[in-house]
Parts: sequence; C-alpha cells; structure tokens
Amino acid sequence: MRRLVIVIVLAAILVAAAIVEQRAIMGAYDRLGRDNEALISTIRGQEKVDTPENIKLINHMYDYWQRNERRLSMITRHFDLAQVSTNIIYAKNFIEFDNKEEAMVGLLQTRYLIRVHTFNAGTHIQNVI
Repeated sequence: MRRLVIVIVLAAILVAAAIVEQRAIMGAYDRLGRDNEALISTIRGQEKVDTPENIKLINHMYDYWQRNERRLSMITRHFDLAQVSTNIIYAKNFIEFDNKEEAMVGLLQTRYLIRVHTFNAGTHIQNVI
C-alpha cells in the first residue's frame, strides 16, 4: 500500500511539473507572438519604420525574449530559442536602419518560428514519452 501511495504521489508531481513547464513555454511564445503581430500590423501601414514607437516596440520585444530565453533554456532546446533571438535581432537592426522589407522578413520569420516551436513544444505523445 505504501508503494502505491509513493507511485501515485510521484506521478502527480511529474504531471504537475509537465503542466507548469508547458504553461511557461506557451505563455512566453503567446506573448511574443502578440507583440510580434502588433509590430507587423504597425509596420505594414508605414513608409518610414524607424519611428521611436517601432524602435520602442522591438526593443521591448527583444528585452522580453531575452529574459524568458534564459529561463526557458532550462526546459527546452536552446537552439530553438536562439533562432527566435536571431530573427528578433535581425528585425531590430533593420527597423533601426529604416529598411521596411528586411524588417518585415525578420518579423515574418519570427512569426513562423513561434508557430513551429509552439507546435513542437505542444503536448503530444512524443513529448510525453
């Protein structure tokens, strides 16, 4: 009976840890995705993209991701996180240099990576095993 209780408690701890991990990953990607979409819609309607508002938005997005990248690198592959960072930096540089086309490329690649990594980190049988 004691072993059964121990097994049940350990299983509950594992399930709780998986839920916390999943919420942390999805929460970070969801917020980054919302910020990214807001910046994409803002830039699409502008000719000049090196406005203080856009620079503030991309810097906020970059700072948010840097804080979360350190935390998330403990529970997910750092390579995946580094790809997102690279694209944010790419977009950040081209926003500051007023190159709308390249800034949009960086933001659209970030959108794609967020979708892919959200799917890869999602709860499915391969991640459970």
